[in-house]
Amino acid sequence: MVQTQTPYRVKGVFLETCNCDAGCNCNFGGFPDHGSCEALIGIHVSEGTFGDVDLSGMKVVLAIKWPKAIHEGNGTAAIFIDESASQDQVNGIATILTGQAGGMPWEMLATTLSSLDGPHLKSIKMDVNGRNSGFSIDGILEAKLTPLINPVTGEENEVHIVFPGGGLIWDDGDTATTSVMKVDYGDIKFDYTGQSAFFAPIEWTNQ
Repeated sequence: MVQTQTPYRVKGVFLETCNCDAGCNCNFGGFPDHGSCEALIGIHVSEGTFGDVDLSGMKVVLAIKWPKAIHEGNGTAAIFIDESASQDQVNGIATILTGQAGGMPWEMLATTLSSLDGPHLKSIKMDVNGRNSGFSIDGILEAKLTPLINPVTGEENEVHIVFPGGGLIWDDGDTATTSVMKVDYGDIKFDYTGQSAFFAPIEWTNQ
């Protein structure tokens, strides 16, 4: 018997920071610039549904590390959801992010994790503001995006990475770097200021 998966649709922004150099070679060659992949991700849901549950306004943060490339697996992750979420919202977004509801990218990404901690309800501060976005959880993690700067003119350097046929997680990433990017939570501990960051609109569904 085939289990029917709850239909979902999520629209919002994806704030991506990682330990790769700006641009992140994973987007081009599939392998991280420095051997491992360590990332802090912020997701702000502007509108979305999981079955008949409204997911609008949800804030989610992921702290993840893989010892090698993402597709080589053995990743460790922690999921944090803003404490304002209802239990139905928590269940819905957690089901999506753990791949149990199907649909890309999460049904693939979930298979690369060997350890998943959470979801934990925390107070998440999140500022959605293009290349100046950021998010934090007191005492656990902080990430602050900042624009790339042209070394000759001193002006902001706007660079987009676009997947015309559709990317795995996002289709159009506005490239940035970080002024802060650190986490200290259990086995997940790193600090990689000045590396890769993206501000990207996302739209995910299993339909």
